[in-house]
Amino acid sequence: MPEIIICCHCKQKIKANPRLKGNQQYCSQADCQQARKRRWKNEKIKSDDDFHQKQMDYIKQWRRQRPSHQYMNDYRQKNPDYVELNRQRQRKRNEIRREREKQEKIVKVDALLPTPVKINTYEMTSFSKDSSGKIVKVDTLMVQLKQIQPLSFRQPAFGL
Repeated sequence: MPEIIICCHCKQKIKANPRLKGNQQYCSQADCQQARKRRWKNEKIKSDDDFHQKQMDYIKQWRRQRPSHQYMNDYRQKNPDYVELNRQRQRKRNEIRREREKQEKIVKVDALLPTPVKINTYEMTSFSKDSSGKIVKVDTLMVQLKQIQPLSFRQPAFGL
């Protein structure tokens, strides 16, 4: 039986408790004991189906008695520092989002042009980026139209 052990949680060297007969892995600090109990419970849930089901039933019952919206309202009332910190973080997230929206303006490729396009003959070739160098839509085929020769007569509109 070792006289000195290293705690699995805090990694400190401690004198072993002889009453535990060599099975000690954690020291007596509250955080370490909580970690030991959490580890035991997680292993028990994985290995014992009956224990797992009882834990799930307990959680369902607890949630029925304490609806999430009520729980959060109570938490916010009891922790005003949390509320203020969360508001500051949300303001920062909103500011970052607004800056990103200013930089990344999305171009709509199927928008109508202010002036009508003349009916002519065009050559269609693949084109990877728009004029600003940004990707417009991921699932859209990008093409560049070049006028080859203008038509000498006016074609009728489609469907007429």
